Amino acid sequence: MRSLIKTSLLALAGVIATVSVVGAQKPLPLLLDFENHGCGRFPQEAYYRTQFHFVNICRGEANLQMVVTDNDGLGRERMAAVKQGNTYRGTSQMGVGYAITPTTFTIQFKGQPPSQEKVEKYVPSATVPPSQSAAVTGTVTYLQRIALPPTAVIEVKLQDVSRADAPAITISEVRMVSGGKQVPFPFTLTYNPNQIKPNYTYAVQARILVDGQLRFINTSRYAVITQGNPSTVEVVVSPVR
Repeated sequence: MRSLIKTSLLALAGVIATVSVVGAQKPLPLLLDFENHGCGRFPQEAYYRTQFHFVNICRGEANLQMVVTDNDGLGRERMAAVKQGNTYRGTSQMGVGYAITPTTFTIQFKGQPPSQEKVEKYVPSATVPPSQSAAVTGTVTYLQRIALPPTAVIEVKLQDVSRADAPAITISEVRMVSGGKQVPFPFTLTYNPNQIKPNYTYAVQARILVDGQLRFINTSRYAVITQGNPSTVEVVVSPVR
């Protein structure tokens, strides 16, 4: 009996030692090269490595996509993105806002102050050849005889509005400050025509904000690009009551 107990204890000690060794192993290195393959089958427009994340900007079928991955490769989010100057912005399905520039990655959780990470590596976006670039142009105006303050912000978006049961997908966006100027405000929305599908519906949306409050928005659809629609439009916005 003593021999049997001794044998059992020795076997149990061996199991514990094995578990300890396994538990002490270092995490396996990431196998995916996020810098070159973070977008999968889609073309990559830009890549960033921050203190705690990998961020890829990808050219999806209908719009830009932002892919945010934890640096351990475990947590990953993909969302629609818009480009504003040298900044890419996106909002996840959980309502987390992301913005990235060549130097700073900002994360905004609801009800919390934004957190920032330093960008340690930035691979600039590839230049789109002129033959692959197109634009929707036009003006934003309104009929009321109302002067805008110099701080008023005009937002104009080119959107995929093909699905009535889903939110519009933003393809291109511009923001401008009035700076004391008044309507009409000219705009140019640049896009990659390879992202456009002939059977889809695209439209321009415009808003005017004053001190962060929505004051004007278009109430009519201004379809563009496909199905015989123009690429130049005058967007008339109406006061928000």
